Amino acid sequence: MDNSEKAEKNKNLIFRYGTALSATDGAEELEETMRKFTDNENYIRAVLTFRSAFPDYTIFVEDLTAEGDYVIAHGVFRGTHKGEIHGIPATFRKVELPMMIKYQVLCDKIISAMPMMDQMELFEQLGALNKPV
Repeated sequence: MDNSEKAEKNKNLIFRYGTALSATDGAEELEETMRKFTDNENYIRAVLTFRSAFPDYTIFVEDLTAEGDYVIAHGVFRGTHKGEIHGIPATFRKVELPMMIKYQVLCDKIISAMPMMDQMELFEQLGALNKPV
């Protein structure tokens, strides 16, 4: 399989993964679904922690880019802050921020995922920081 075929196959895996996650309801189902796509315990715990803080969150993926074993998902995170995150108790505020996730895929499994979002913007939207003038 050449590099472009591999990249396309990996993009399709991430697309299926995102679609499966969108259809989950509750932490138990989320974890079960994730385990079909990854064995990375740290990543699973991080997603579960985020889901407990933003139980209604969605990620609207605007585009997927792939090269070899890597896939970048770029989009918008939206959710309501209903649980503690980073020491901040629930504010019940709605947040919306751009984000990206860099996935590494090997043998049809996600072996690593690095979500990236502007933490300062998140803290500002939660009211934990004052927006700079």
